Amino acid sequence: MKTSSWPIRSLLPLSGLVLFIALWQMLSGLYNHVIIPSPVEVVRSFYSLAVSGELWEQGRQSIARGLAGFGLAVGVGTPLGLLIGLNPVAASLFRPAVVVLQVTPLISWLLLAMIWIGFSGVPVFIVFVTTVPLIVINVFQGVNGIDRQLLQMASIFGISKARIIREIYLPQVAPYLMAGVSNALGVTWKAVAMAEFLSVQTGIGASMAVARINLETAGLFAWTASLIGLGLVTDRLLSYLTRRKLSHWM
Repeated sequence: MKTSSWPIRSLLPLSGLVLFIALWQMLSGLYNHVIIPSPVEVVRSFYSLAVSGELWEQGRQSIARGLAGFGLAVGVGTPLGLLIGLNPVAASLFRPAVVVLQVTPLISWLLLAMIWIGFSGVPVFIVFVTTVPLIVINVFQGVNGIDRQLLQMASIFGISKARIIREIYLPQVAPYLMAGVSNALGVTWKAVAMAEFLSVQTGIGASMAVARINLETAGLFAWTASLIGLGLVTDRLLSYLTRRKLSHWM
């Protein structure tokens, strides 16, 4: 029997999910619900948060903060990556700063942001500093991978700068940029939750902090599930937009 047939391929992920839930249910029976709540308790908690409106209100604030920091990172990181890739002087000036941004511990940025800009701006700042290096480095690699002989040929044949950018640079850089955007988007929701957990009173991360203090483990699982769902939805949305709007550059 071929295990790669369509019905079996479709059933394997479902079987894995059922096995995971079964193991979870079994473990929840071995421990107090404060340690490991059952799947049913988590679903009830999630439903309660959704019906009360708290899920949407706190989620809305986290989404707004996450997208603000992510948008800033894409807006700053894309031209900076292009500049570093195209200009050796700019590369010498800015690459060390990008590396510093990338390797600085998150807790250091959190504490510094609290001092520099106050608690309310911390989530946006943290998302920005954790995602902008991903954008810059990917765009730089895209520019760096451009076929130099192709550029020389374009120069010899007198092709305009605008056409070179449109037909050589953009198709080469776009896949790298979208890979960076996809990675940055995945990091965004983790970063915003961490920053909210430690710095503000609203948002999914702050709600997780409250659930922890009150030993509402089912609620903690429910908020975690909302973050996972947010990450999956935005990743699928980005993939859809990439296929529909940017496929001619990919």
